[in-house]
Amino acid sequence: MEQHLAEQVTIIAVLGIVIVGAVSAVAGRIGVAAPLLLTVVGIGLGFVPGASEIIVDPEIILTVVLPPLLYAAALQVPIVDFRRNLRVIALLAVVLVIVSAVLVGGLVVWIWPAVGLALAIALGAVVAPPDAVAATSLGKRLGLPPRIVTILEGEGLVNDATALVLLSTAVGIAANAGDPDGAVELGDVVGAFAWAVVGAILVGLVVGWLAVVVRARIHDLVLDTTLSIVVPFVAFLAAEQIGASGVVGVVVAGIVVGNASPGRVGARERQSERTSWRTFTMVIEHAVFLYMGLRLRPVVDAVESAEQSLWQVVGVGLLVTLLLVLLRFAAMPLLLWSIRFRARRLERLQRRSTQRMQQADDRFADTSDRRISGRLEQFRRRLEQREHDVTAERDQALGWRDGTVLGWAGMRGVVTVAAVQTLPHEHPYYAALVLVAFVVAIVTLLSQGLTLPMLVRALRLQRDSTVEERTELLELTRRVAEAGSTAMSAEMAALAAPLSDDMRDEILQMPARRVERASRMLGIGEDVDEEQTRAFVAVRRAQLVAERAALKAERQRGAFSSETLAAMQRQLDVFEIQLDAMTGDDPGR
Repeated sequence: MEQHLAEQVTIIAVLGIVIVGAVSAVAGRIGVAAPLLLTVVGIGLGFVPGASEIIVDPEIILTVVLPPLLYAAALQVPIVDFRRNLRVIALLAVVLVIVSAVLVGGLVVWIWPAVGLALAIALGAVVAPPDAVAATSLGKRLGLPPRIVTILEGEGLVNDATALVLLSTAVGIAANAGDPDGAVELGDVVGAFAWAVVGAILVGLVVGWLAVVVRARIHDLVLDTTLSIVVPFVAFLAAEQIGASGVVGVVVAGIVVGNASPGRVGARERQSERTSWRTFTMVIEHAVFLYMGLRLRPVVDAVESAEQSLWQVVGVGLLVTLLLVLLRFAAMPLLLWSIRFRARRLERLQRRSTQRMQQADDRFADTSDRRISGRLEQFRRRLEQREHDVTAERDQALGWRDGTVLGWAGMRGVVTVAAVQTLPHEHPYYAALVLVAFVVAIVTLLSQGLTLPMLVRALRLQRDSTVEERTELLELTRRVAEAGSTAMSAEMAALAAPLSDDMRDEILQMPARRVERASRMLGIGEDVDEEQTRAFVAVRRAQLVAERAALKAERQRGAFSSETLAAMQRQLDVFEIQLDAMTGDDPGR
């Protein structure tokens, strides 16, 4: 019996992977986001006569599937872009989610008073957070402005945490509703919510930092990849253990690892990590959308078995969907105003800070006090960073067209479908509430997802400029190469055995030819002296260290876009891997 069950599970898993791969390939050919097409295919397969019902415990999705998906997405979030858009992300992912949950709860309890306000708000928390997977995949393919993509990605990472914390709080209140001794005070709710966020941030910071420190000392690809896979689960479980939000802990850990790894974790390890996570997220992420479509028919059957009006429940789902869409569009004017307000505030601060800097330079022009000089240098760096923030705000300003796209990109997804099934099963309206959530998820996913490309074309949004990115990359390459050339000259001057003139000239010309293959970069034959080869590698490693430091400094300055910085990082990773291949070891670590 157990063997037969194992065979069934294996067959279903293999068929699922085949379907996911085939549908994803078709979606790419016809220009439709794979999650949308997989949902449609799942719905169709679910209504095939005689189709077996596939049930996955929703807790497995929320505790086993969701953390690694969020972690993989957080690894790609540039900290500078996230910081610059933190206010907008907080507005959408925290304030809007809470407001939406409360208003949806009010609507549901007005239609179905027997549901109770707390459980209705729990439903609101379930349907409030958009799933940014389909939106961001479409946005990148359509060439949307990078700031819109950043906002959608940041919102998708944070809003799940807000919704799940609010869900657990509301379910707890609903469970204690009939107990006079179990009354919940508002202060307790706010305190629990605050600790869920603050505690999780602390856990995420610690786990992320430890992961970087440990991985910096591991040079085995298999072991490093294994550790990378473990990190999101450690962050999730550690946060949950102290009563905080595991989802927030996972997101914070991912951001820390993604931004602290370059320069500390080897390029080969990070390249292997990227490949592993891309494979995992492609299969699992798409599989959950297929599963979401498959679950629609059993939910419909459950509502009919509960002798509730199917069309009434679907009607409530459509009303909730309309309310959520209107609320999101209503938030757009406030969002655009907050962006303009921050830009004006930054400009005022920049002007005042520049004046203060000039006064300080005049006052301490001839100072020999190192502490004063150090503080002035720190202030100059902060001033330069703020100047780049002002430039970014001006160059990436959003208008009403951008707000329209952000408003329409509020598609719900698998978190909504999984979380709603954690509501109390014994409640008489359980099946109806689950179907309402399914209606919201499927209607927004299909209607908004399929029409978003047409909306983008109709609004004629300014596309992401690849020409500008190439220009930026050329300038960043020049700056990094200059730092590497300076470091190589200093290293060669310190060598006990000077290099030959030919070798010296060859090395000094290499930063300008960094895209050539390793053999072209070496420019030496088999008869070259072994000592010369070791000296050559030492000089090149000094170049690599200096260029990584220069890139880190440019990342902190914030003058270049995240796309340009990532492209430069990939170049340096290739450079490091080539050096490792030349020597067979890594003496620079």
